Amino acid sequence: MAIAYTSTSASGIGTTDTTVTVTYTNDAGFTHERTINVPRLENGSVDEEYYQEILEGQLRGVENKVKLGVIAFTDPNVGIGTT
Repeated sequence: MAIAYTSTSASGIGTTDTTVTVTYTNDAGFTHERTINVPRLENGSVDEEYYQEILEGQLRGVENKVKLGVIAFTDPNVGIGTT
C-alpha cells in the first residue's frame, strides 16, 4: 500500500509557527494526520534540510505502523454536510 503525504512547504511556514500538520493519504484516499515540530536555524529560519529529513522519517514511521496495524486512516469525507 502506497502512502503519500502533504505538508506545508518550508517557505510557507510562518516565522512564529512552531508546528505544522502533515496529512498522510493511503491508496483508498483515507487520511491520517500528525503534527510535527518545525526545526529552526539559529537565525530563526526553517532548517529546510532537517525539515525534509523529519518528513521522510515520519513517513517511514507511518508506513511501519500501518504494517503493524496500529494506525487508523479515516475517510476525510465522513461528517461533511452533516448537522
